[in-house]
Amino acid sequence: MASHNKPDTAGGVGPLFSEAAAARNAVAPRSSINWLPVAVVSTLVATGLWGAWVTREIIAKPEATPMARIQLSSMVGEYVQAQARSATPPDQVTAETKAFMAEIEKNLKARGADGQIVLVGEAVLAGDVPDITAEVRKQVFAKVRMPEPAPQAAHSVMGAMQQAMADPGLAAPGNAGMGYGPRN
Repeated sequence: MASHNKPDTAGGVGPLFSEAAAARNAVAPRSSINWLPVAVVSTLVATGLWGAWVTREIIAKPEATPMARIQLSSMVGEYVQAQARSATPPDQVTAETKAFMAEIEKNLKARGADGQIVLVGEAVLAGDVPDITAEVRKQVFAKVRMPEPAPQAAHSVMGAMQQAMADPGLAAPGNAGMGYGPRN
């Protein structure tokens, strides 16, 4: 009976355990991971993420310069002069000027909300600060119309002065041929 306690060739400890040993040995041997599919999937994921980042960077709107200046006095002065030359009634001038100033304020607030610092041009003494006056002027006048100059009437003082300067023959009859200076 001593022969029954010896391990048999199937790895068991006797005939009673030979079937259990055979079942244990029938389990698949330890398998190793094939690294090629893992590398391919990792490369595809990395390429997809890089492509998404590049697309976002290309499509994203360009960042505004962090600091800019505006020649606000010249822009407002230009508008006020245009209003002065127009034949617009005073009540309408007031309303249009308020709308113009509100549009400038709205434009500058939007720039501030985007993180841009806007300096009044007169406050910039030196340095390389980009001027955004033309850009703001274009955006504001796209929403608020520039006043049209009034037609020059022949009876207006300005019209008479311009006509007199253009045609020296229309000078007063008493001064004709007398020269430019006073006579003693």
